[in-house]
Amino acid sequence: MSVTRRKLYASSCGAIALLILVIGWSAKGRSNAAPPPSQQRRSPLPAPTFYLALKQGKCWQNEVEVHGASNLPPGAIIDLRLAEFQGDGWLFHGDAVNAILGPDGYFTARIPLADYAHLPHNLMVLATFGTAYHQQPTDVLHIVGDRGEHLDVLMNPQAMAVSGFSTILFEISRAPCGPSPPAD
Repeated sequence: MSVTRRKLYASSCGAIALLILVIGWSAKGRSNAAPPPSQQRRSPLPAPTFYLALKQGKCWQNEVEVHGASNLPPGAIIDLRLAEFQGDGWLFHGDAVNAILGPDGYFTARIPLADYAHLPHNLMVLATFGTAYHQQPTDVLHIVGDRGEHLDVLMNPQAMAVSGFSTILFEISRAPCGPSPPAD
């Protein structure tokens, strides 16, 4: 075989080998590729203790929509109220509404408004979970305790003790729904 023919043969073999590697790598990459995010199932994220998280949804003239998430047991009853700061306390707007935590860890509720025109722009949504205010389902009490003693009052930044040695979870979220203040 001539030198030219050997060089041609060697370069052809090298090109074929490279092509086989590229095709094999490409096929392997496709078979191990992760599914798109919309098709992935996430396992629940761990948390060191129980939590409540809130997000104000839409505001209408007659109600405010609230969305939330929690790792409390499904079926937990969460009280939601609208309020504004008044001195060292709260001025409530309307009555409390109960939201029930779904099996997916989310809840949604609509809180009715009495008078939209008199709402402050700096409105707050207050969320409270506890056994002191109303009866929680038995399977929820089994996990959090009859008086909320498993809510970890010493380490949980949302937990607080209330009268009768009960522990509650408390969360505040801003809901700027009222009319904007006049410009100066």
